Amino acid sequence: MIAVKIGGSVITRKDTYRHFLPDICRNIVRSLFPFRDELVVLHGGGSFGHILAKEANLPADLNERTKRYFSRIHNDVLLLNSKINDIMAEEGFNPVSIPTSLFFGEKGLNVRPYRKFLESGFNPVGMGDIVLSGKTVKIISADDIMLKLSKEFNPRLVIFFTDVDGIYSDDPKKNPEARLLPTIDSDINFKAVQNDVTGGMKHKYEIIKKISHHADRITVINGKYPERLKDLGSERFIGTVIENGR
Repeated sequence: MIAVKIGGSVITRKDTYRHFLPDICRNIVRSLFPFRDELVVLHGGGSFGHILAKEANLPADLNERTKRYFSRIHNDVLLLNSKINDIMAEEGFNPVSIPTSLFFGEKGLNVRPYRKFLESGFNPVGMGDIVLSGKTVKIISADDIMLKLSKEFNPRLVIFFTDVDGIYSDDPKKNPEARLLPTIDSDINFKAVQNDVTGGMKHKYEIIKKISHHADRITVINGKYPERLKDLGSERFIGTVIENGR
């Protein structure tokens, strides 16, 4: 299996409510065509999820206010999911939506639908989503779902499409001296970056360290230049590669 996470910051304008960037999404999808027979896709919420999640100040107790936010956020991320699925279908994939909130229960995320559809020749497409955990309304990020899927499927390749070239020694958006790290290991440390609703790059890096024990290879690449994916494994590749950490 090859598992891909498309960052919401890449395919949406995160500061503009429900602003989708279809051309960038299509280019990413086209870059994945060689992997279509074994591909699982996850995506973040971007401006379809984060803006209202911040406004709702999640996590929070279930009440009439959070119920309204739950419905709005869930419907918004489903809308984004539908837009991605439309592009995937147009480009020759067989996408099937796996709504996270419907398969999240007391034991966490049920990944059986991913296995069922992948083994039947489809491309499961999951998403960061709002979920109900007991009496608490909270967000489950696509990064967290990726960790769960990696533990279950042991993918040979995990791809993170982000809005920067890879993992840096510091936040490249704030520090011009930050260095792109072509390879990393579990001992590397860097300063905490500004977090967003689901944790920002620091959270992503912690998740990636955990995923590295379950996947043969992980790469972090700029989703604005998905054609770089074809250079993976060569000296020309621009991005960050993490080999199996077992």
